[in-house]
Amino acid sequence: MSHLKVKDLRAAGKDELLKKLTEFKKELSQLRVAQQVSGTASRLGRIGPIRKSIARILTVLNQNERDNLRKFYADKKMQASTPKSLKAKLTRKRRLALKDSEKNRKTRRQLRQAAKFPKRVFAVKI
Repeated sequence: MSHLKVKDLRAAGKDELLKKLTEFKKELSQLRVAQQVSGTASRLGRIGPIRKSIARILTVLNQNERDNLRKFYADKKMQASTPKSLKAKLTRKRRLALKDSEKNRKTRRQLRQAAKFPKRVFAVKI
């Protein structure tokens, strides 16, 4: 098996990716055994590329799963129960910042004061 291209992996289905993953893992375990037993350098050079291929497959699988979950939680009803791992990371300051509706809220006292003392409007001639 040669080097895998991520573009091809994205086009493949989940079952096909899992099948490739098991094949690569089997081959990797065989190479690890060969490494301990004899150590022919020609075959052992394949350990690195196989590990990278396994990582590529796992990355594509995880990305696909996250995309599907994002689509599932995109609905307005499900928005509140979105898992933390799918929410935007942002910075701590921006995560903890008040939302616009929370910023503009007024206390009972502020509302009462605003009703008693409305903002004065001046008619100024220029």
